[in-house]
Amino acid sequence: MGVAHHSGCITSTESMLITLQSHKEVLDFIAHAAKHSDHCTSDHTPRTPILSISPQTLASLSAHYSALTGKPPLPLRTLLRRIRRFMGEEKRGGWRVWDTTFSRHIALQESVKEFEERRDKRDKGKARDVGAGVPEPGPLPMLASACPGWVCYAEKAQGDLLPLLSASRSPQAVMGALAKSWFANRLDKTPDQVYHVTAMPCYDKKLEASRSDFYSSVYSTRETDCVLTTGELDLLLQDLGFNPWETAPGEEEEPTTDVTQVGCSPWPEMIQHAGSSSGSYLQTLISAIVASHPNPTRLETREIRGSSDNVEFLLEDAVTGQVIFKGAKCYGFRNLQNLVRKVGKETGISKTGRAGASKLSAAIAARRRKARTNASATSTPGTPGTPGDSDAEMVSQKEDKKLDFVEVMACPGGCVNGGGQMKPVSAAAKVNGNGSAKGGESMDVDEEGYPRPMADDGVERAPPASAAEEGMRWSTKEWVGKVEEIYWSGLPTPPASPPLPAEGSLAAKSDVLLKADDIARDILEETVGGDAVKRWELLRTRFRKVEGDVLGQGGVSHEAVKW
Repeated sequence: MGVAHHSGCITSTESMLITLQSHKEVLDFIAHAAKHSDHCTSDHTPRTPILSISPQTLASLSAHYSALTGKPPLPLRTLLRRIRRFMGEEKRGGWRVWDTTFSRHIALQESVKEFEERRDKRDKGKARDVGAGVPEPGPLPMLASACPGWVCYAEKAQGDLLPLLSASRSPQAVMGALAKSWFANRLDKTPDQVYHVTAMPCYDKKLEASRSDFYSSVYSTRETDCVLTTGELDLLLQDLGFNPWETAPGEEEEPTTDVTQVGCSPWPEMIQHAGSSSGSYLQTLISAIVASHPNPTRLETREIRGSSDNVEFLLEDAVTGQVIFKGAKCYGFRNLQNLVRKVGKETGISKTGRAGASKLSAAIAARRRKARTNASATSTPGTPGTPGDSDAEMVSQKEDKKLDFVEVMACPGGCVNGGGQMKPVSAAAKVNGNGSAKGGESMDVDEEGYPRPMADDGVERAPPASAAEEGMRWSTKEWVGKVEEIYWSGLPTPPASPPLPAEGSLAAKSDVLLKADDIARDILEETVGGDAVKRWELLRTRFRKVEGDVLGQGGVSHEAVKW
């Protein structure tokens, strides 16, 4: 897409990386794998294929299939198992098909661990012992880095803030490591003998998969070989003749955990992580802090300018009133740019001030302190509810508290509104005239001739009809709401993100989460043992500032983008 000077949009080289990964590549793999073609390794060993599907993709497909037929949406677990049965047939290559909620579980655990390392370094003046050869923890606030659109923008336009980005891998990157390291080893295969494909709601996940940290020079293979958008997965399934309404034999039964079997699932499926439909990073961290804090706590939330995409969270000690954690949820490039200015000012990392800004900031701060008295507060379930503190000193303390963590996503509405998701069926029907699923992948063509349904975030444009409609260029508020509802189907539908459990402690874990903890612990022990450096390389990554005024020059050369 053409470069938007404030958004860090993709270059021609990155467009090439995107177009090289498509459903046609996967169709080619299926067509040639049985013939030991170029989809085999150098010694002509057939590659074992894996398809990892994000829950946002499953929710979008379920909404799409429902809208096309008028039937009730398919539960995500049911849809996953029907795709597994279909793709697992020998004539299609015998694919292992998994969802990415277990890899998300590991990513969330690692994110909490990293935050605690950073907090220890800030509070105690030195980091906890993380092992020899492991990079030092970065500063706070920690900014979530699971969104590749945000990472791309930060590396190109906000390089000074890169130390703040969480080094923990995204769920896709964790799944790539599991597929090429743990799974391959279980089958006595090398990483290049596994062909790993993911289905994601976002085009920029293709760029993430191309990063050098996720490439093995020893085996000349990426941890994720090909990334499909939700629309591209739909095209693939259509071309192969998939019928989502056809019941799969045994789909109500739990799959085997034996990884040698095609229909296996070596870990729990569709794990619920209470919070947001974009990974639940903030909620998971809040729960961990509550679990370790000695006193009851109270959570207060406040929408900035009335936007559900821009929300602050204050966690207070319900006994002392002390603010022990300040977090935020920031979705969409417009909110993201405001976040960059705020974080830059709080940390002194980047110069974001202007003449007269200090007086304006003081006035804004005063208004915010007044608004604090009307902010919503929720006591942790099971703890005595304490009334909101109207004392001016306490309000000032809340306002002056600096951010500790931000859940950042480039797309307004989060991942369920990703640019690679299925489009509203009414729009698709106008394209094909028959409401077929292929219309759901209708895309604008950018200045470079590439189909890329991403809004020109960061470019000045006419204001939306309402704040809620901002960023819905390729979708609608109603459609995204439907996908969000289906995302939580079969699970407790959450109130305002991040939600609080109806009963018990904020930090309480379900049996499924505890089981996932045990499996994750066993996998890490089996894969890296007690080697701290190997563990870091398996679960974390690095970010690199793109040097020079690349945006002003209209792009980045292939040599400059070391992904």
